[in-house]
Amino acid sequence: MVMFIKEDIMMRNKVLMICAVSAMLLTGCTQSHILASGGPAEPVFETQQGIVLDWTQIGNDMDEEFVDNKEYPMALSVNYSMDPKEKKLDLNLVVKAGTTPEEAVTFANAAVRYLNDVAADQDFSFEKSSDTSYGGFFKDYDLHLIVMPDYTMKEKQYWLVDMDIPKGSDQKIVPKEGAVIMETTAADDTEEADDTETADETEAEQTQASK
Repeated sequence: MVMFIKEDIMMRNKVLMICAVSAMLLTGCTQSHILASGGPAEPVFETQQGIVLDWTQIGNDMDEEFVDNKEYPMALSVNYSMDPKEKKLDLNLVVKAGTTPEEAVTFANAAVRYLNDVAADQDFSFEKSSDTSYGGFFKDYDLHLIVMPDYTMKEKQYWLVDMDIPKGSDQKIVPKEGAVIMETTAADDTEEADDTETADETEAEQTQASK
């Protein structure tokens, strides 16, 4: 009789253990399923470490924004070189002959801020630029800025802006002291007139097509 009681107790213990293990497994599976069955992933907006900027995309965005843009008729090209170890960016803006120092400064201010903002589109840790700040990228990187007419790399007297802006300083962009405005040639004037005419024709065609 005692033997039957012991066997009965052992059997009940086994049943209880099996039930407990089954309950644990069931709970685990349920949690796992809930985690796996969530909705589509949300976009990530928080700061992330180790983001590598796509400079090819940044360069393309800069060209698209400034080259052949009526708001910046002086702009010819945007060129840069990056030193990630030294955290320094060289930004060279090439303009047409006849560009004034004031126009060069306007172009430079827009280009520096735009570069920061497209970098901030890729890395949310960089704050966007404002009227008083070049933005978060230039809080981390020193900037050497040049604005010069085309084909004047070795003729610094024609450079319109040539300055170093230390990171985080938001130093005001100013014309190069003693800069000489490069006179336009007849060929330059003809080319500019052709560009203006082509742009006007394109705009007229687009307007006509939209009607």
